[in-house]
Amino acid sequence: MPAARERGLGTVWTTGNLPLEREFAAVLGIPYGEVMQAAFIPVAYTIGTDFRPARRIPREQVLHGDRW
Repeated sequence: MPAARERGLGTVWTTGNLPLEREFAAVLGIPYGEVMQAAFIPVAYTIGTDFRPARRIPREQVLHGDRW
């Protein structure tokens, strides 16, 4: 991802495809029975370079350790 950014490309790590892993495998030609997908990382040229951190939910609201 840093190498892509250095070349003017934007990337994002996403796991939203995992519930559709079999369908993604079929479209992308990935041997579903042999390869497990861990993430889908789209790469594209961006519009502008005014990147800044996204607003996020406070960690304490979404992270749980040994409790719910």
